[in-house]
Amino acid sequence: MELAQLHSVLLRLLAPAKQAVRGPQAAGSVRECLDPFLGSSAVIRQLRELCSRVLASESPILLQGETGSGKGVLARWMHCNGPRANQPFLDLNCAGLSRELLESELFGYEKGAFTSAVSAKQGLLEVANRGTVFLDEIGDVDPQVQPKLLKVLEDHVFRRLGDVRDRAVDIRLISATHCELLELVRQQRFRSDLYFRVNIVFMRIPPLRERVEDIHLIARHLLCNLPCSNGRSQMRIDDAAMRALERYSWPGNIRELRNVLERASLLAEHDIVKPEHLQFQSVPPPEVIPTGGTLKQMEQAYIKHVLLDEGGSVERAARRLGIPRSSLYNKMKRFAIPHGTGRQ
Repeated sequence: MELAQLHSVLLRLLAPAKQAVRGPQAAGSVRECLDPFLGSSAVIRQLRELCSRVLASESPILLQGETGSGKGVLARWMHCNGPRANQPFLDLNCAGLSRELLESELFGYEKGAFTSAVSAKQGLLEVANRGTVFLDEIGDVDPQVQPKLLKVLEDHVFRRLGDVRDRAVDIRLISATHCELLELVRQQRFRSDLYFRVNIVFMRIPPLRERVEDIHLIARHLLCNLPCSNGRSQMRIDDAAMRALERYSWPGNIRELRNVLERASLLAEHDIVKPEHLQFQSVPPPEVIPTGGTLKQMEQAYIKHVLLDEGGSVERAARRLGIPRSSLYNKMKRFAIPHGTGRQ
């Protein structure tokens, strides 16, 4: 009993020292967070204003935006500048994860919970206690895992796989999706109660094509932060190349812009990026479904549309269409839809 009391006293005495040590590190991490609000467009000003209003809140946040639009950057910025900045920030992309893997990653497991569980493992929720958890592509969370995640948000408890007791946890959840979660609710692929719980604060991140006036500032910022190679000085973009950047549609958004600039900086002979150094990866526009066509034409166009919308994932497309993957493969073969349709 005396040892237990001594241990408790020591923990209380050491707590301020730990905070003092972590303080400067946290401050540094805040400074290193990328700015998700580069630009002066109306849509980015509105997003900045909304973020500043909810920054100190503990409510769950749902980010919706296209691939490469900066959902992860915004989530980290919210954490770095919020009240939990000194605490852990952990992120997990739920896309393509099986139920078993997702459960073990989120909740952890006890020794012997399954064949390969030779020792206990903490889950992401436990490691991130008192901090922030960012779940990207939350729409892909397995339906059997969704009620467990809802319990975490409502009761602040979870249970490791193979465990018999609940563990308390305190996290702020930021989730993200590239699709309409409400449509997944209508299709009964996402629980309505979980949807309303994660959607307390909704933020739409605009695609780059909706903020063309910001491209020059974003491009210069990205180019300044690219690692300089071959001992060259800072790269810059000439006016003709900048106009080419502003004319492009950017289906891959800011991530694609960074890749194009990094490639251009390697191809440039001097320190100036010119139009001939820019190589764009054009992606075909979504298939228009012919309302006046035959049933075969409409089915073919809709399958292409779903594959494009799901980023080329046959598994997600088959789920959305309500058919087995084998049936979708057969239809793709019958309609001469090439494998990889929709992938960037």
